[in-house]
This record gives sequence, structure tokens and C-alpha cells, in this order.
Amino acid sequence: MTCADAAELLDAFVDAELPGPKLVEVAKHVATCPACDTAVREIEALHEAVERVAREQAERLDLSGVWPVVEAGMARADARRAWARRLRAAPAWGAVMALAASAVLWLRPGTPEPARVAARPARPNQAVIERINSDGRRFELRRERKLGTTLIMVSAVDPEVIR
Repeated sequence: MTCADAAELLDAFVDAELPGPKLVEVAKHVATCPACDTAVREIEALHEAVERVAREQAERLDLSGVWPVVEAGMARADARRAWARRLRAAPAWGAVMALAASAVLWLRPGTPEPARVAARPARPNQAVIERINSDGRRFELRRERKLGTTLIMVSAVDPEVIR
């Protein structure tokens, strides 16, 4: 290996980024070449200087305000997830409420129908729907089931009322 070949690989050699056989080949050359050995030592010193400066800068950073901001962001994200879960459950709860409402309406006791005064039909296909007696007059409302005809009959029990 020549110095020109090694010079291209020295930075990767110091970082141990070369494959095994190439790493061994560069190490053999650096061990026998004082110029390349000096270059490797300079690269290592540069790496150490950069690491030291980065460490000093990191130690001077004030990170006391970071955690409260992170916690607030996490709380907002948790709140969004909780609402998303509630919204996903809303259709199911709506269906349950609709089912419960229909069950209540279905099973509630019905209102009693008003009492009707009904007489026996005069003819087989007639039904007396309502009969009202007032002031001596008799009113009958009859419906013929077969044809759907409705008859209203007014009669007087007392002959003097007819006048």
C-alpha cells in the first residue's frame, strides 16, 4: 500500500469504519510509515479536540426548560388520544341509547282507550261505532264493513221532540 492509498483511508481507519482486511492493511502501512503515523496522530488529536469542545458546549446548555415543554406536549397528545377513543366509541353508545329508547317505547304500558258505547249490529255486515243519547234524541253512527259506507241515524224517542 502506498502513502497516497493510505491517505484516502486514514480518516475511516481512525474511526474503525473500514472492513477487516482493509483495516489490517492500513494498520501495517501506518506502522512502517512515519509520515502516515504522524497523520493518524493528528487526526486522533483533532477528533479528541472536537469531542472535548462538544462535551464542554453540552455541559453549558441549560436544559431546565425542556422537560416542562415535553410534559405539556405529552399531555396534549394524551388528551387527543383520549378524545379519539371517545369519538370511536360514540357510534356504539348512540346505538345502545337508540336501542334502549326503542325498548322503553315498546315495553311501556299503553294508554287505555276511551270507553265506547257500542250496540250489537242490526245486520251482519254493520257495526255500531258510537251511540249518543241526549235530549230525547238518539244518534247512531254505523259503518258497513263490506263497502266501507258510514251511516248516521238520528231518531227521536219522544214524539214531541221531533217537532
